[in-house]
Amino acid sequence: MTSHDSDWTQWGQLWREQPAADPSRLLRQVARKRWRMRAMVAVEALGTCVAFVQCLRMYDIASWRWRAWGGLMLLFVLAMQALYLHIRRGTWRASGSDVHSLLALTLRRAQAGIRLARLNLWSTVALAAFTLLVAWPELEPGRWEADPRLRLTLLMQFVVNTPLIVALVAVCAWYIRRQKARIARMRTWLASGHDGGEMG
Repeated sequence: MTSHDSDWTQWGQLWREQPAADPSRLLRQVARKRWRMRAMVAVEALGTCVAFVQCLRMYDIASWRWRAWGGLMLLFVLAMQALYLHIRRGTWRASGSDVHSLLALTLRRAQAGIRLARLNLWSTVALAAFTLLVAWPELEPGRWEADPRLRLTLLMQFVVNTPLIVALVAVCAWYIRRQKARIARMRTWLASGHDGGEMG
């Protein structure tokens, strides 16, 4: 048994020794999480709008490849927004107000969170690879050095998107590990019939 497993075992023992959870407190935690989910949907919608504007700007570049890229990306961001909402189905409210139902909701939310994070990871990698493929001719120094407008566009895309991609990959990897640990706790509590505490 690793030290990590030992820590979880000790933590679980301490948890089992705690008194039964207060359902009203769990309901408040579930409601707070629902508001955070709504805020995340709003952020995603804002991100979709920003991506929409960026795609439209591609039509200012006199290249059929970038115009085609812009059109495909418009469809891509709309499809991603629809997938985000689809994955969150069944995670907004619990089937009841008892502790078991609230724990089951938390389990569904954690599973949905992992699916969302993986979707973000793979779609970001695919989008970056496809964009670099389309941009390859413009990345030749002879092209952007002779075209100030193209140079500014490429620079803005690099400055804005590179930190976002790096941050997204790091956050998604951390989030997936966190949700896997939460799922393990939820399954243990549900299997044991324990009315656990912090929902997270």
